[in-house]
This record gives sequence, structure tokens and C-alpha cells, in this order.
Amino acid sequence: MKLHPQQAPLYGHGVITVQLANEELAANEEGVEYFLLFAGSTQRHLTSTLRSSHDTLQAVCPAHDCCEVVLVTLCSVKPGRCDVAPLAEQRFSFVQDLAFDMAQFLVSAAGRADGLGAALLLDKYQIPPQEYERLDESLALALHHLVLPPGWSLLGNRIINNMKPEETLLHFSACRGLLQVTQFLLQQSGAREALRLINRQGHTPSAVAALRGHKHLHELLIK
Repeated sequence: MKLHPQQAPLYGHGVITVQLANEELAANEEGVEYFLLFAGSTQRHLTSTLRSSHDTLQAVCPAHDCCEVVLVTLCSVKPGRCDVAPLAEQRFSFVQDLAFDMAQFLVSAAGRADGLGAALLLDKYQIPPQEYERLDESLALALHHLVLPPGWSLLGNRIINNMKPEETLLHFSACRGLLQVTQFLLQQSGAREALRLINRQGHTPSAVAALRGHKHLHELLIK
């Protein structure tokens, strides 16, 4: 078999295409189900597949716990049978991509004075809307995959009454129209308080979304 792509980010979710070799097709029978077993150093994942053509399968890539090369085994199960037959093996890499790096940075920046300064560099580039849509999806997946520190909050360790006007993670996501990221942030500790905070321009996250023309995001933030 051949896998495409041969690597995926730690948070998974992408589609993997499996090209079957002749010997794997020879073993094919009507009703046979195929699975992919990902075997890493500390985790294993079993995923089902869907046939997209007579010699091609597709599967959703699982998330993984660390950057490493794992062994992927193509397995088949015949109708009415319980035994699993391994058919082929191939190496596959889980890597830390830009979205995962950004997710780690944003989590570490929460509640820090000028912590989002580096992220604001995104505003200096003319990023097409479709790129922000892809960033929204991948960044939200990466944030969901991260194990947040105990007691983590959007406000960090600070008390809201003592906070000066500054950018929060909700301002960051509202400014860029990151709907899925915002939905994740609203589920976290400190979200209710962060919704009321103003930045240095005197705007709350909902006001920022409205000013940027992100209607659906604005409606979400004022619920």
C-alpha cells in the first residue's frame, strides 16, 4: 500500500488516501472491511476506511500524543469472521505544524502583558479570507488537542478589577474572524470576564468583531 500524505499534524483530522497494491487487491472479497492501525510508542489508534475506488481507500487521520514516526498496518476483516488479517505496513509521521505552534503560543500568552504582541504581526500581511478560514479550523483543532495547564484561564493569574486595557485571546480571535477558535475560548475559564474587557482602543471583543464586519462572530459574542 501507499499512504498519502505520509505525515499529519498532531491533532489529526485530515484525510489519508490508501492506494492498494496488486497483492492487497488479490485478497479482496465482497464485503471485506479495511482498517488502519497506527502504532506509536505510547498510543495506538484503529481507524475505519471507506472505499473511494476499486483500489483506493480513505480514512480520517487520528490525533496523536507526540511527534514521532509510527507504524501503520493495513488490516482486513472478512464478512462473518472475527480474525483480523494484516496486509501491509508503512511508516507515517506525526509532526508539530504551524497551527500547533500558534496554539501553544496563544495558551502561553493568556493574561500576560503584551503577550499577544507577536501574534499581532498577522495584521501586517494581506492574508486572503480563505487562508483565515483554514487557520481557524486547524488552530481550533490544535487548541482542542492541547492539554491546558491546571487552572488555566483566559485572564491568566490576574484579577479582573486590576487589569489595564489590553488585548485578550477573545480580541485576537474576534479581530480575525476566527469563529471556531472563539467557540473554543468561550468554553474556557475566564471567558465571561474576558468578554467585558476592553483593549487599548477601548473595544470589547464583540465590538472588535462588529468593527471588522464579522457578523456571525459578533452575534456569538453578545449572546
